[in-house]
Amino acid sequence: MKKLLIVGGGHATAALLNQLHKQTSNGCSDWQVTVISAESTEAVNRPLLSKDYLSHKVGDDQLPLIASEVRQAMTSTLGLQWLTDCRVISVDRQRHQLQLYNGRQLEWDTLVLATGVRLRQLSLPGGDQPVSEMKGVFYLKTASQSQALRQALQHARQLTVIGGGFIGLEVAATARQQGVAVCVLESGERLLRRVVAAPVSHWFQQMHIEQGVELRLHSSLQHLLADDHGNVRAIQLASGDVLATDLVVVGIGVEPETGLAQSAGLACDNGILVNEQCQTSDPDIFAAGDGANRRHPLYQQRLRLESVENATHQGQLIAAMLTQSPLPPAAVPWFWSTQYDARLQIAGLSQGYDQLITRQAEGKPGISWLYLRQGRLLACDAVNRPADFLQAKKLISSGQSLDPLQAANAAIPLGQCVAPVDPNDPNAGNSCTLATAAVAS
Repeated sequence: MKKLLIVGGGHATAALLNQLHKQTSNGCSDWQVTVISAESTEAVNRPLLSKDYLSHKVGDDQLPLIASEVRQAMTSTLGLQWLTDCRVISVDRQRHQLQLYNGRQLEWDTLVLATGVRLRQLSLPGGDQPVSEMKGVFYLKTASQSQALRQALQHARQLTVIGGGFIGLEVAATARQQGVAVCVLESGERLLRRVVAAPVSHWFQQMHIEQGVELRLHSSLQHLLADDHGNVRAIQLASGDVLATDLVVVGIGVEPETGLAQSAGLACDNGILVNEQCQTSDPDIFAAGDGANRRHPLYQQRLRLESVENATHQGQLIAAMLTQSPLPPAAVPWFWSTQYDARLQIAGLSQGYDQLITRQAEGKPGISWLYLRQGRLLACDAVNRPADFLQAKKLISSGQSLDPLQAANAAIPLGQCVAPVDPNDPNAGNSCTLATAAVAS
């Protein structure tokens, strides 16, 4: 029986376990698995934490990623032990041992680092007291953090969101739907500036304004101010403005959690470096999820992607490697966000685009933006147009060029907007070449 240790209990881990369990024959596998997670719960559906769970649309029983009956079966098939609230303090590669915070040592034949990312912390000089000690200041990553925030929202009158990214805007939408006054502070010139084009940012900006959100761009924070009981009560901006608030949510990005990998001497650069099969510079150690920087077979370069789809795919890939099964095919990256009634679905990566096409039918809901480079589709941002999203994934994967005039006509299905193949184009229909051009620029 080979020992598999997994550090981290998120989507990549759940996908790996589910795949190992599915491939188990005769009720037992060749692997004895132990998961070590710093979180207080086993793997949960993390996207729900800033959306449906926060808004009480789903309960605690709908958060687990592994169904209870499957989890029970894993105990016998995989010998699964899941250590929660547990931290690894060192990795001894020569002895194949992990050292836990409580002095316990665990041995492995194969180690998987699914350590994910850590939230950037708000650090402000001065003020009434350190931000970390102030009541009413929340971050959002774990189930316990989401649970605490949704309880606080029930009594909040004024929420201030620091950061105009997906997490911040999803929280803002949930709070507005609960009648809470919301102000979003963004240091940049527009929302979602790292992930979408300016017209898409402006569309989301207008949507939040219409929902009653106060939006302050180019905002620089000076202090958080608290009352005598340590409760946050106001935010002072560098402009001198003071904003009253009784709740603050900080969503200012993440950083890959590479401390263990670096201390173990594994190669790291914006994440833990892995090859296409998710192996690190040590062939007995794999890495997966938001913290892994993988050489992507479609894009022919390293990418660190923060998405459920990416984590799930890499977990399944490692399971296939361990069981010597066929590897899952490479997939076009995709992401999603839900704010109010708008469901944004993103297919592909838009870096390097030279043309942006908007698809919107007059008088009908839904809008899409298509990112093209030299006529070829790189990415699609689709709001309430799921057909565009699905067809875009196929077109991106196959490296198709689009007829711009047809693509701009929302009445024509996107899949029917393919441009005639140029017989002089040596890369026509070559998805790898297309993708490389997209990311390299």
